[in-house]
Amino acid sequence: MNEKKKWNELSPKSQKVLSLTAFLVFLLFSVFLLVVVGIPIVKHAKNPDAFRAWIDGMGVWGKVAYVGMNVLQVLVAVIPGGPLEVAGGYAFGHFEAMVLSTIGMGIGSALVFLLVRYFGYRLVEAFFPVQKINELKFLKSYKSRDILISLLFLIPGTPKDLLAYFCGLTEIKFSTFILIATFLRIPAIWASTAGGSAMGDKSYILAIIIMALIIACTFLGIGIYSLIVKRNGKKKDKNTGEE
Repeated sequence: MNEKKKWNELSPKSQKVLSLTAFLVFLLFSVFLLVVVGIPIVKHAKNPDAFRAWIDGMGVWGKVAYVGMNVLQVLVAVIPGGPLEVAGGYAFGHFEAMVLSTIGMGIGSALVFLLVRYFGYRLVEAFFPVQKINELKFLKSYKSRDILISLLFLIPGTPKDLLAYFCGLTEIKFSTFILIATFLRIPAIWASTAGGSAMGDKSYILAIIIMALIIACTFLGIGIYSLIVKRNGKKKDKNTGEE
């Protein structure tokens, strides 16, 4: 209460300066994490044997580090999540990697949502092209918004990091968003970690089958997502009288 009172006592100009400063600090910190942590994570994840050896060498802290990697992957949206999940399945086994990934994704999604609620549109724009953000504007006024967001998180191949950031701009409840962004990612995480686990067990035929199914589902999901965005974008343009 005192902190809120102190903030309200500041002039609009001071509030704007402090908010902009905090935003720039976060942005610079994100770039730092990407260069110092994110890029090495991706390199490790692309070499499952090296990743497993690195995780094993850390003991119990390897699990903590893996959760942190998943948090970072959601927070710094340009870090790809797929290779990390496959590497986790290889290093920890299917079930454990799925649980750790889900925990990390949930924490990361919560942080993203709260940061966007504080910084607003400019934070989303810092990580994603304006065109991609505008494609999702129909969600703000969509009658069954929460159901459609749930569907988009469940479908493989959809840009879930973009969705996580954009949801902070809508009126969706925090609790509803966390349930959606955490638990509806599980099918995709399950598939990726299963593929990594099969590789770790040297069940290469099973791994190839799983990866082939993931790729097929991803392309199908991308098609469905594009159709949903295009269809609703046209509806929005028609309702607003835009071309």
